[in-house]
Amino acid sequence: MATTPTDRRTMLARRLRVDIDTAAFPASQYQRLMGVQELKPIDELRTESDEAYEDDGAARESVTGYNWRLEVKILHSTNAAGTALDPVHAFLQTKYHAAKNGVANGEFGVRWYDRNGVGDAKEGRAYVKQWSPDGGNGGAQDTVSIVIQGQGPLDAEVTNPVADLTPAVTGLAPAGGPTAGGNLVNVYGTHLAGTTGATGVKFGANNAENYMVVSDSHIVATAPAGVAGTVQVSVTTPDGTSPNVNADNYTYA
Repeated sequence: MATTPTDRRTMLARRLRVDIDTAAFPASQYQRLMGVQELKPIDELRTESDEAYEDDGAARESVTGYNWRLEVKILHSTNAAGTALDPVHAFLQTKYHAAKNGVANGEFGVRWYDRNGVGDAKEGRAYVKQWSPDGGNGGAQDTVSIVIQGQGPLDAEVTNPVADLTPAVTGLAPAGGPTAGGNLVNVYGTHLAGTTGATGVKFGANNAENYMVVSDSHIVATAPAGVAGTVQVSVTTPDGTSPNVNADNYTYA
């Protein structure tokens, strides 16, 4: 007797990836949270009792809102040289301490998504509500349990950043410079790692004098000379050229 072929693929828990926005609002620079050992995204309804006499003692609840959070366990890590903490881990720990003086001081952007590009991403503002080293014996790894507590709405309509590998520019720092050029410009975005060649970064019609790809979300470029006015900074990789958006406007003055 013929067996029925399997027509599905079971998804793995490790498919989920978390990015932390380490830039100061309104700029945006998402960096991947590395060393994730466990991840539990929680999105739950907030309810209150809505029971009345006519319910004859039966429980009834009314939904009054919702809350969301990420419960994460990370392998506390350093850089490859062992001389400094992983920058995203250090950022989260700093934000935890900042929140002690007011939640607004510790807020940042966070998003999570399927690393295979399946489905949409979720994104929102949050703060670190819990930073708890797990301890252990002398031979144990240093793990930290973190609660990233949502602040305000959770946007579930965000496009999965790995669903389309076309590069995108999400911010410039500074967003302008002299017509003589020669100044360094931080180009922030997504899918920037594949940028190569003289035409990889352009200021309007002119190639950047030079550039260095720092990470998938960060390029440092030297602005070429230009005429007074606003031009588009574009990034090109084998997957395409970044679309024109307001965030890529660079003004020569």
